[in-house]
Amino acid sequence: MLASAASVTKTLNIGSFVFAVDFRHPVVLAKAAATLHLLSSGRFEFGIGTGFHPYDYNMSGITLDPASKRVERLEEALKIIKGMWTQERTNFSGKHYQVTEIEKAGELPEGERPPIMIGGGGRKMLRLAAQHADIVDIIPPWRGSWSRAYKEQTLDGIKRKINRVKTAAEDFGRDPDDIEFQVVSLRTEITDKPEPIIENLANDFGITTEDIENSEYVMIGSSSEIRNRIMRFREETGVNYFVFRLRSDQFDEYAESIVKPLTT
Repeated sequence: MLASAASVTKTLNIGSFVFAVDFRHPVVLAKAAATLHLLSSGRFEFGIGTGFHPYDYNMSGITLDPASKRVERLEEALKIIKGMWTQERTNFSGKHYQVTEIEKAGELPEGERPPIMIGGGGRKMLRLAAQHADIVDIIPPWRGSWSRAYKEQTLDGIKRKINRVKTAAEDFGRDPDDIEFQVVSLRTEITDKPEPIIENLANDFGITTEDIENSEYVMIGSSSEIRNRIMRFREETGVNYFVFRLRSDQFDEYAESIVKPLTT
């Protein structure tokens, strides 16, 4: 699907959100990503993660290991993938993966590789992202933890995590300004009557309506209110990547009244 999208467009970036290493070997991912990068003339953004949802693991019969082990496996995978993008031959021997003299994933132009996007909220994932990612997605708390982690969803909570990434990047000798940041809006809806929707969400997640209104992962209101909120959030945090879950019947209105004014 990504290759098809690249073939009929000229400027649109394409990307994955996200490939989980538990379901695809890093050698396979490295080759696929390099191919997509070449087919799209450098427009592919490579999103990669650990995998996390029990539903996916139960269906496929794969063991859902503890988070620490999955992060460890992702770190090894990233070393293999980056090696296969930049080296003629890659060797790696870790706890989870071993590759010997694996050939380069593709003939990428010198100095080019797909930008890497990693999402994280915990300290280990954010530190891993600070070391390897070009785009860091500050992910929201999972559904079951909203009631005890509501402060992480606020503007201040997200800014703390961004600063944590920037500090860790400096530890790894990276320029924090080279990292872009992303957030995902779990619920975005254009409406002149937000109160009933907010109340239902609060009941569903077990938090107050005030917590929902203060969450930067929920954007419900008129098109001008949502647009202004995005602008304010971008100015306050420096985040410039946004992913929105929209109602399909609001795509055109969203594109015309929110996206277009923000990008022209």
